[in-house]
Amino acid sequence: MSRVEFLLEKTLSGWRGWRTSWSDEPRVVRELLGGRTNRSFLVKSGAYQAVVRINNEDSISLGINRHQEIEILSLLQEFDFSPKVLFVDSHTLVSDYIEGYQWLESDLNAPLNIKKVTKIINKIHSVSLPCHAVKRNYLSYCQHYIRQLPVSICTLEKLFFDELLHVAAAIDSQTWAPVINHHDIVPGNLIEATTGLFLIDWEYAAFGHPEIDLVRLHGLSDKISITEKIFFLQQGLDRLWSLVQS
Repeated sequence: MSRVEFLLEKTLSGWRGWRTSWSDEPRVVRELLGGRTNRSFLVKSGAYQAVVRINNEDSISLGINRHQEIEILSLLQEFDFSPKVLFVDSHTLVSDYIEGYQWLESDLNAPLNIKKVTKIINKIHSVSLPCHAVKRNYLSYCQHYIRQLPVSICTLEKLFFDELLHVAAAIDSQTWAPVINHHDIVPGNLIEATTGLFLIDWEYAAFGHPEIDLVRLHGLSDKISITEKIFFLQQGLDRLWSLVQS
């Protein structure tokens, strides 16, 4: 039995401990394809559906802090844009299945939709952080990714890495109050349901810079006060993640 099969079976066997009122044992309907980091499965109990996510066992290398993800999800449970968590531990996450239309790039570029997502980001930023919240250090985060790359890539990308680390250090040295950031607002993580718009997949969330999610959405728009350094950092983090995953 593989690790994924073992954890899936273990999680399903403990369904009575989930935050649900289900009376029937859930069964696996199908695997949900398309994710690049984890394995996720649609499960069903009567008329209820949920997603069981089996976390990638190499989460640390991918820059994912599972403890922080759990903490952030708990802070967002009062809002209607985040799926409800039914069960979570260090290896798995069970949440409501959001049935709806998964956005495409063209959807995220539509002006009215940009307003919808901006409204969600503003709600996220309004959440009071716990006193022990650790502010993201973007320099360390970039270095964590770079250290994993082979020498050949580091040599090829040296100028880019040097500039990225310089920018990250400059941003870290500035005075700014951290907020909850999703850090991965892409079309595939936005689902339009009958009850509204949902933002899913919070595993890269952190207590970070208040403009980092906005720059992904708006770019260097004149309508928001985003600096070129933040834009470069956000684009650079995406590029680093792609290099680590390749």
